[in-house]
Amino acid sequence: MNIHIASAALASLAFTLSTASAHAQSEPDAAEIESAIRFGLPALFAGFQATCTSQLADDGYVARNADRLTVKFAEGADAHWPAAKDALFTLGGKQGMDRDMLSEMPDDALKPFVTALFQQMVATEIKPTQCTDVERGLELIDPLPADNIAGLIGFIVEMAERDKSGAPPAETAEQP
Repeated sequence: MNIHIASAALASLAFTLSTASAHAQSEPDAAEIESAIRFGLPALFAGFQATCTSQLADDGYVARNADRLTVKFAEGADAHWPAAKDALFTLGGKQGMDRDMLSEMPDDALKPFVTALFQQMVATEIKPTQCTDVERGLELIDPLPADNIAGLIGFIVEMAERDKSGAPPAETAEQP
């Protein structure tokens, strides 16, 4: 999945979902970001398909693997909802928008809303000229489990945000 698209979708979704979590903090942690992306993978892929299906070869990688990828991204995504919701609320809470309305929505109403936003954002953010590049990226990361794909995207988003903010690199564990 194109990292720019994933980042834009996450940032836009966070802006839109401005409710605060019960554990409000200034920034979501890496696990929450990863969960937000993992929860959103099915919608990210659906948004990509909405924009790119007509731009890609009828016998290309996505055409041959779309059904399998849809299932792969959907399986287990809902288990990431609680942490994803915390991350999105934390990021959205920084935007200073009214928190009460969305915080009162039950999860069974909020989840489809979030999913639709993810899908729509990707469908509108991706440019048709990027479709073949994203397809190539999907082919490269497809051997990874969906959780690892989300982790990789989350890592790249964190690195990009850290680079933009000028924050120092995260400390790494000492290698034996």
